[in-house]
Amino acid sequence: MVFITGCTGLVGSHLVAELIKRQKDLSTIKLLCRKNSDLSLLDRVLKRYGFNEIPSNIEFVYGDVTDYDILEDAMKDVDEVYHCAAVVSFDPSDKKSVMTINVEGTKNMVNAALYCGVKKFCHVSSIAALGRALEGEAIDEESPWTQSKNNSVYAISKYQAEMEVWRGIAEGLNATIVNPSLILGAGRWNTSSCELFTTIAKGFPFYTTGVNGFVDVKDVVRAMMTLMDNNRFGQRYCLNGALISYKELFSLMADSFKIKAPYIKVGKALSEIAWRIFWLMGKIQGKKPLITKETARTSTRIYSYSSAKIIRDLNFQFTPVEETIKSICEIYVKEH
Repeated sequence: MVFITGCTGLVGSHLVAELIKRQKDLSTIKLLCRKNSDLSLLDRVLKRYGFNEIPSNIEFVYGDVTDYDILEDAMKDVDEVYHCAAVVSFDPSDKKSVMTINVEGTKNMVNAALYCGVKKFCHVSSIAALGRALEGEAIDEESPWTQSKNNSVYAISKYQAEMEVWRGIAEGLNATIVNPSLILGAGRWNTSSCELFTTIAKGFPFYTTGVNGFVDVKDVVRAMMTLMDNNRFGQRYCLNGALISYKELFSLMADSFKIKAPYIKVGKALSEIAWRIFWLMGKIQGKKPLITKETARTSTRIYSYSSAKIIRDLNFQFTPVEETIKSICEIYVKEH
């Protein structure tokens, strides 16, 4: 039996669909969600995989990762756990929920898994939880974490959450950790990386000067399942499909949408102005800003990540970023 958290999110919904697709004889898949959770993304993803309704072997467990008793009760007869639930936000006003869900929630998950004797545990961390590399070097699984004022609350939360998993490993939990870079996939079009597709589709004229790592959500899910199948425990794996500039990324999106590519360059100076303007607009409109200080600064930096470990250990192959973007854009067009 499998237990999954974060089933309403991008990674979790694709994981559920892939598990059902590959293991149709699986007795039960337990999904943790709140009673008022929006299941529309899970429903859409299942339909893309050919399931017109939620299969009968899906069992919903109502609650969240902050409630230890619910987790312990849910894991009593579970063999494998995939912990995908997390709050992804760079908005300072979300600090409390980010730390509570990401850190305390992971602590509860680890403790419940240890108590219930779960055989396999996969934790979805983030590239943000890895350390910093010297200029010209790639960040990988061995990069040491460095305390810095430039670390976002989200990065700190994912690092501390990972520490809970490592503590669980030391106490006997068979756990594996994945550290994906920016995940690309067809999800909620007004959130996270999906919002980039919505923005470009509307004819956004600006591009930034940064370079970052991106990975297909399906590759993330496939890596998680493969690591669990191969019992790669007590380790973490960086998942990065491609290093690409934002200019090239936006151009690929625009080409798929058959519109003009962004043509106005935004450097560091303009990005500093931009996030302040969006912050002010957010305050006036009572909405979360499209661009925050963290995302603005990230978009002008040059990052480098290495996935050599999983490629070497599992002969893993990542989907070309051009193929990923084309596929997502096609889904976007169909749904708009």
